Amino acid sequence: MEHFQLEENHAENILESSDVAVDVESGLAIAVIKPDAFINKDQILKRLEDSGLYIVKTVTKRLPDNFVIGTMYKDLPKGIEEETLKHFNIGSSEIILLRGGSDIVEQLVKITGDKTRPNECSDESIRYIFGEHFGRNAGEDKTYFRNAIHRGKDAEEKKADLDKFEHLL
Repeated sequence: MEHFQLEENHAENILESSDVAVDVESGLAIAVIKPDAFINKDQILKRLEDSGLYIVKTVTKRLPDNFVIGTMYKDLPKGIEEETLKHFNIGSSEIILLRGGSDIVEQLVKITGDKTRPNECSDESIRYIFGEHFGRNAGEDKTYFRNAIHRGKDAEEKKADLDKFEHLL
């Protein structure tokens, strides 16, 4: 498995070229519009902006299998891993570098949805509106939900996502 090395000060350089200063550690986060929701990219980006987040940069990219499984997602059960690869192999994703306040994780969870299953999220959330409300059988009593958007659920995952995706921005 290839390990991706971070470019020193890349996030800081992006911010220096933008119009508003923010603490890099607290104010940046990554979100990824998944391939099934890519067709709704403009609507999703607008919802993110309307929620008070600032889009620093976006990149459209088809994510390779070895990045999706092993870097983006680790230690998935076999059936979930297979469905995840099928999901990401249907097309491109939109990687989004977002800037907000020190509560950016809470903002993202609120606008994207606080559950993995779209039908369990707030009906105003991105996952509810653009995700699939039925699961796909992933074997061994497991169900995979295409929920439209990836984001960290806490500060630890937010930092890990910044590290994982920085080289793609």
